[in-house]
Amino acid sequence: MKRLEEAQASLVATYALYNAASEKKLPAINPDDTETLRALLEVIHNREAVAYVQKLKKSIPSEVTELKRLLADVMLLLDGVDIKILKAKSKVSVNAD
Repeated sequence: MKRLEEAQASLVATYALYNAASEKKLPAINPDDTETLRALLEVIHNREAVAYVQKLKKSIPSEVTELKRLLADVMLLLDGVDIKILKAKSKVSVNAD
């Protein structure tokens, strides 16, 4: 549970930075609602795709990569999956072989 709270706090902080750097502000998020987070991830992907098509890569806030990573992490944690634990177990099993 502590890991989820830490990830959600990081998500909210990074989201605030992204929103401050973004031309069009997004509404406040609820880090406990998977559907809201999924919709936010879709909006961010769409904005990024439009910026690439219009060749306006500079309009994409630099926080976008970290924000997408945190969104995915929080959504997985809300579903009961801790990617850090899975990666650690995978690394241990690879080293054991």
